[in-house]
Amino acid sequence: MGDFEETEIINRMESIAYKLRYRRKEGFKDSTLESVCHINEIKYLFGMLDKDLQTEILQKPWLDE
Repeated sequence: MGDFEETEIINRMESIAYKLRYRRKEGFKDSTLESVCHINEIKYLFGMLDKDLQTEILQKPWLDE
């Protein structure tokens, strides 16, 4: 995997978080395979960031639950 800029990683995380929120509003459970994949991707991307950015991301309103 190539190197990614932090802004690209954050934008991708935000996009996935909104997809999860939409799925919840539509009545999909978080235990579906697609939701689990989205959650795991967010966790993976979160791990790619440095500690300062991780702390900053945890304060973002789009990162719910």
